[in-house]
Amino acid sequence: MLVKDIMEPITTNWLSPDMTLEDAVCKLEQTKWGLYGASVNGMVVLEDGKKLVGVLSIMNVIRAVIPSYLVLDENLGGFTWDGMIEERTEKARGRKVKDIMSASVLTITPEATLMRCADTMIEHQLQRVPVVEKSGAVVGIVHIRDLYMAITNLMCGVK
Repeated sequence: MLVKDIMEPITTNWLSPDMTLEDAVCKLEQTKWGLYGASVNGMVVLEDGKKLVGVLSIMNVIRAVIPSYLVLDENLGGFTWDGMIEERTEKARGRKVKDIMSASVLTITPEATLMRCADTMIEHQLQRVPVVEKSGAVVGIVHIRDLYMAITNLMCGVK
């Protein structure tokens, strides 16, 4: 089995680096994954709808709103988090995708085997891998769920 057999084709399911975080989050939420209808948890970021420049994941979004340095210090006494998430979300709303996306992206070809794809995803702890042809064109994406469903179908006898 090859990557092209399980990848989800890229049609309109991509983001622009100049989109606002608000628009990107809404598109992530509205975009459904494959035949299973689940919301995606990340999308490729394409410049001019063609060139891969990054990936925006829900983890990138969470980090943009709640940076790691915001850790509760028990010694602050009366400090409260009330309203902080709302305030930080409002501030992050207008940020650009290019400012928070992951710009270093591993890719795979449509002709790669699922074993190669799985190995890449496991080794690098990836949730998704863009599928890129030799010409550089992004033609699809493989989510970790795609691999899981391929294994599930084989285990359960679904052809």
